[in-house]
Amino acid sequence: MKFITNSSAIVLFLNGKPVRVEKTDLNYPKILQTFQLPEDEQEDAVEEILSYVLEPDKIINETEGFEISLEGVITYKGEVLPKAFADKVHSIIEDGLPLGHFEKFWENLSKNPSASSVRELVDFMEVKELPLTEDGHFLAYKGVGSDYYSVHGNKSTKVLQGTVNASGQIYNGIGEVIEMRRRDVDDNRDVGCSDGLHCGALAYSKDWGSRQVIVKVNPADVVSVPSDCSFQKCRVSKYEVVGNFIGEITASVVDEDGEDTLVDDYSAERYDFIDRVDGYLGRKQQAGYEEVTLRQIQNSFSPEYPSKQEVLDALQALGCYWENVAGTIIIDIS
Repeated sequence: MKFITNSSAIVLFLNGKPVRVEKTDLNYPKILQTFQLPEDEQEDAVEEILSYVLEPDKIINETEGFEISLEGVITYKGEVLPKAFADKVHSIIEDGLPLGHFEKFWENLSKNPSASSVRELVDFMEVKELPLTEDGHFLAYKGVGSDYYSVHGNKSTKVLQGTVNASGQIYNGIGEVIEMRRRDVDDNRDVGCSDGLHCGALAYSKDWGSRQVIVKVNPADVVSVPSDCSFQKCRVSKYEVVGNFIGEITASVVDEDGEDTLVDDYSAERYDFIDRVDGYLGRKQQAGYEEVTLRQIQNSFSPEYPSKQEVLDALQALGCYWENVAGTIIIDIS
């Protein structure tokens, strides 16, 4: 299989046509692994990886329960999906993941007792597509104080789960599950600040508190999406605090703990490989070597023996310089 690689992407020539895959693409590490296959199997393997992304309509129609019309309308089990949910289905497919995550979400959503709550959740998710967890919940953000207590307190709030201080503020430490009675959550979207547990999109949460945490919400527990903040916040009866905010989560789905390992398994493996190459080069440098060959790097991984393409990718990521001398790739480590 013919290809050209550089520091930012790989260009594959499939059926005589160039296909560019950025190194930031979730399929890039998967493509690297195809170079471990026999040469006559590599192109078919790459095409299979890329077809999963390039033919989302085919994937939808071939997945039980899903159908897509000629007009592009997606239905699941006979129900037309709102645009926000249809977009989520496409995002999951583009990340090369199975649609089981959405199916779990839909199953949980069907347990929400309020039709208006379900409609309002659609408004909320249209504002900003948020990650789904593998158990069918979604992630949102919440602004809290530096001590993890909610910024405002309400002494009259009846909290079923969670720690509340004398001022009625709720503790939102990592791992905490906070719950209140659903009937105590204001379901009137025309009322802005009112009773209920609040969370929202990142832009909304940053306006509240000195710290942001990530919360996991079951769509069955969504009660209201107030209209006063352009549908960027929602009132719920229960959530779980799963982590501190360190950066916006862009993965389409994550695991039950809010980690994007489901999407990034291949990337994690690639980064581990790069670290191992870096370690090998460092040991050789400390031993006084000024150069090593690509074959020596491959041999250091015995009996795994990575492909030439994987090693070159690692060297590019590490910013190494090399040259091809009579067919031998020599890496400068001086």
